Amino acid sequence: MILEPPEKEGSAVMRVFIGIGLGIALFSIPQTHAEPLPLGCELTSEEVPSIKVLLTERTYVSLKGVLVQDGKTLGTFQTGQSNGYGSVWWSFEDGTNEKYGTSVLFKDDQHWNPHRRIPRPSETNRVLFVGFAPALWYWENPSTPGSYRENRDLIKSSAGFWSISDRCLGGRIVRG
Repeated sequence: MILEPPEKEGSAVMRVFIGIGLGIALFSIPQTHAEPLPLGCELTSEEVPSIKVLLTERTYVSLKGVLVQDGKTLGTFQTGQSNGYGSVWWSFEDGTNEKYGTSVLFKDDQHWNPHRRIPRPSETNRVLFVGFAPALWYWENPSTPGSYRENRDLIKSSAGFWSISDRCLGGRIVRG
């Protein structure tokens, strides 16, 4: 038989209050809070320069903006880094579906690796969105099936390199 020490008076009540307070604190943090960036961060398709990702907000976990083709917004695009250190990721959603994948950063033709000192993340000037082209090719939109598949420029750009503007420092923004 294991004997537990008797609880001090009020300790059970105190644990309940702490648990409730912690729960309220966690749920009161706005999960979609985003603040405008001082300068927009622009990623331009090297294949089709009229297709861009315009990142305009910072959320708790990402930079958030839109995917634009010839001035028309196609959907919401986000990019971030897991736990501030792990894989760099991207996500895209257009109101009907959402897909995500891994981003691979480069300085010119040199791959950025978080376990090496060079290039530094702030020096990166190109990115590949791994899985973006197949995600768009197989996009499920019941009202317009195959809409992205038929957009050859979008498929071509999503499979290629994207140039990172000088206002972006490898996912961080130049303060302006």
